[in-house]
Amino acid sequence: MSAPSQSLSLLSSSCWRLPVGILLWCAGSAPLVAQVSIAPSSVEPAGFERIALRVANPDPSPVTLVRLGIPDVLTVLGVDAPPGWAWRLTGATGTAAAAVEWSGDTLAQGAFREFAILARLASDVRDITLVFPVRVEHADKSTVTWTRGGDAPPPTVSIRATTGLSVRGAVALAGGALGVAALALVLALHRRPR
Repeated sequence: MSAPSQSLSLLSSSCWRLPVGILLWCAGSAPLVAQVSIAPSSVEPAGFERIALRVANPDPSPVTLVRLGIPDVLTVLGVDAPPGWAWRLTGATGTAAAAVEWSGDTLAQGAFREFAILARLASDVRDITLVFPVRVEHADKSTVTWTRGGDAPPPTVSIRATTGLSVRGAVALAGGALGVAALALVLALHRRPR
């Protein structure tokens, strides 16, 4: 049996049970288009968002470190790490943005993992694109960067344009209006005639 027909036989019989990353690797001739991606693709101002960095490793050398740069309009509230991985959050400095690094385990060739944070977007941010620089280090000491001027463009997230009130803002406004109405009613009832 020739190599191409062996590959097709392998794909049709046993690869369906393997993780998606391995399946893509088994395809052979179709390399992974992107090794990193961010979800969701858009967020709302003042919202709490789970931002997930997905990393796939098409390289023979295992991934040993993943670093995600955090835009300054986001406040990190929590970090999630895959089993076996540890995380470290570093604050922003005068020369570098805040970042989260995951390390302690490895990501083999053909596998992928999701590294996530829970973050809150500042309430006054509108109509911009958040840029998340990413650096991936391999066991052979090679690195790949997704940054402006790096190996590939960084993943981005859009801010949903909002011209009206958010749900939280509408609830606060309604609560304030009810408070003013109640105060006016109390003043009207307690008003003494002259």
